[in-house]
Amino acid sequence: MASVFLYHVVGDLTVGKPELSEFAETETVEAAIRAIADSSEGGIPVWKKRSQKIVMENAETRQQRFVGILNALDVVAFLAREDSLADQNKAINTPVSEVVLPNNSALKVVDPGTRLAAAPL
Repeated sequence: MASVFLYHVVGDLTVGKPELSEFAETETVEAAIRAIADSSEGGIPVWKKRSQKIVMENAETRQQRFVGILNALDVVAFLAREDSLADQNKAINTPVSEVVLPNNSALKVVDPGTRLAAAPL
């Protein structure tokens, strides 16, 4: 089993997978529910909007724009709160930036040629 990590590279795990989609932090909880339902990953990556000035984005800038991953459990917990139950219309129209737990360390930018054994955790 350990030989798998020695002889395979990160790019092997991404073959046939679509580019990472971007879900804006300004979108509503309602839009997030639809996006999570359509996602094969069980969660959606939430991003700050790109600056209009930046044409090409480097790994550091991309890391800074990444907010975190929003999943169905986060949404259910938010909608089950007392204040959300009191005003359901307001809750469903809340921006996801108020729901997602910020954790930009969940995103790792790794060269596709990096061996699995050497990839950062």
